[in-house]
Amino acid sequence: MYNRILVATDGSDNAQRATRQALDLARQYGAELHAVYVIETRTGYDNAIVDPDTVRQNLREDGEEALDTIEAEGEPDVSVVTSVREGIPHEELLWYIEEQEIDLVVMGAKGRSAFKTILLGSTTEALLRADQVPVLVVNSTGE
Repeated sequence: MYNRILVATDGSDNAQRATRQALDLARQYGAELHAVYVIETRTGYDNAIVDPDTVRQNLREDGEEALDTIEAEGEPDVSVVTSVREGIPHEELLWYIEEQEIDLVVMGAKGRSAFKTILLGSTTEALLRADQVPVLVVNSTGE
């Protein structure tokens, strides 16, 4: 039923819950798990206090750490493909879904910041509205 499952992560608690669900589904269906972390590029840094390159590097390191954790949790019984991308999260995820022929997306209902969600829109909602592939939304209270 599912050959390629994508889990979108930002390292948040909700994303970790979604990862556990995605790993379980990948094991159950013998599917390849694609774990993607998107570095948000719409956030501006317009003062001399914050160096944008340092922020981007820190976010990349956060993403790589989150993806390394997912890869380790999948071993040895789940094939895990990881990717750090930069851009607008829902657009990057939709492109990835199409490029990799993803069958199912698993993601948390909310990301790291509720305030950011209000300002930028919900990545989860954008993927649901795109209706490109089934999306399993994992809520913040359980599995």
